[in-house]
Amino acid sequence: MFGGPVGEQPAVREARLRLEFAALYPGLEPGAWQDAVALAEQMLTEHLLRPSPGYMLTERVLAKEHFEFRGGNSGGRPRIARTRRTDPAI
Repeated sequence: MFGGPVGEQPAVREARLRLEFAALYPGLEPGAWQDAVALAEQMLTEHLLRPSPGYMLTERVLAKEHFEFRGGNSGGRPRIARTRRTDPAI
């Protein structure tokens, strides 16, 4: 997804599934960097349509224990953006 110079962080937040948790996310390629927002939307949709008996949603749709993250500019996020399920709606 990111074609910039080596070592440079992408402008958008990206996430990739850790190999040791691949069995919890069938159909998701472990180790492949993806847009974190799109991936979170996909995971939430999958969970709502077909809940996994072995996995419950936590504070974050993409659990930091299961996914690695890189890039993104936190300064560009609107103040009212909800980044966690438990964040209050404004």
